[in-house]
Amino acid sequence: MDSDNGDDWGVQVGGPPIEEILDNRHNNPNAEKKEVDKNNTICLGTRINFPLKLLYQVLFISGKRGSGKSYTAAVLMEEYERLGLQFVCFDALDAHGHLNQLIGVERIEPKPGESVNMRKLVEKLKRSNKSLIINLSMIPLDAQQIMISDYCEALLETDIGGRGLMTLFEEVQDFVPQMGRPSSFASIVRLCKLGRASGYGVALISQRPAAVNKEALSQASIYVVHNIINTKDLDALKEQLSFGTDKDSIKKILQGITYSSPGEAVVYSPEFFKDEGYIVVGKIDTPRRTEHKGSNIEVKSKFSNEGMENHYNSNENFSPNDYGLNVEITDFSSSNSFTSPTTMGGGRDVVDVFKYEPENYLSDYKSNSAEIDSFVSVIPERTIDVKENLGQKRIKLITAIGLISGGLYTVLRSVAKRN
Repeated sequence: MDSDNGDDWGVQVGGPPIEEILDNRHNNPNAEKKEVDKNNTICLGTRINFPLKLLYQVLFISGKRGSGKSYTAAVLMEEYERLGLQFVCFDALDAHGHLNQLIGVERIEPKPGESVNMRKLVEKLKRSNKSLIINLSMIPLDAQQIMISDYCEALLETDIGGRGLMTLFEEVQDFVPQMGRPSSFASIVRLCKLGRASGYGVALISQRPAAVNKEALSQASIYVVHNIINTKDLDALKEQLSFGTDKDSIKKILQGITYSSPGEAVVYSPEFFKDEGYIVVGKIDTPRRTEHKGSNIEVKSKFSNEGMENHYNSNENFSPNDYGLNVEITDFSSSNSFTSPTTMGGGRDVVDVFKYEPENYLSDYKSNSAEIDSFVSVIPERTIDVKENLGQKRIKLITAIGLISGGLYTVLRSVAKRN
């Protein structure tokens, strides 16, 4: 007899829960939860919490697209702001565009041709308690790299009073890549290596661990990893986690990463999670205080009802500047007419295309059918004429060549006889 509930037999969507894979008593959902002092704790999730000194650690946050990587970074920054801790985020994709709605966060957007005086910026960080989002999405990559290099060097040369500051680098594979050495490379590595002594932490954020240079990645003492399935990325994590961790634990960590659902993360931290076997698994479920900007665009087919309405909405007012065109657009909703681009400056009559009847079009075609037939009937005759003309030209050319050759032969023969 079939069971009424397939779940009783372990039927499920996807792989086993990552808590089951890791088989860790501290990751058991039914285990007794510790009381958390939220006034002195950075809370990323119900079971993922850190002390305040996370601010000057080196973190690596990773996960494939859509797994929750940038969301986790945003929760981390919101927690810093809530606790009065300071951070700077280099936002390469404008994923954190709403964080400046918080009282303690400001935002700047350098545009093409603009630069940022990083010494002045660091001095302002020193004087204030404000955190900063730097939107890099509008400037080219080489300018981003130079800007980041200047920032790291200016920060390392400045003492901001020992209160601590975290710098987050989104899309860090563009700034410390596995291949190549852009201007930002050495500066970020130096900040990772030397920053802790001055209270400067770093968060390296990327969806491709294998694309981030090992020299920077090896400085991370904390890994917050969402779902990853790429073999090269898993191998890169395996290599970095192999220090001080037994092979069985690494195998379980990588299995958990592979099966994690969106929002779930495997967090590895030998310093903070000693009692938990260095690993904590859970969801980044701390409620957001600002809207998450990092999302995918919605693509709709023109054949769907909503797509058709959007695509053919004749009441929508368009501006020529929307498309970068300096032309006049006729309002379809008022005149039901279309003006061709040549009419915009020049004087043709407006054609009412919406009232043009198919029967009229067919009648015009029939009235011109005799002319079309006569044109088609002439084509073979013209083709024959062309062939005949080409043949005659070839005969004349051959004859001319023959006459010239004969004349040259006669002249050369007469010269030979005289000699």
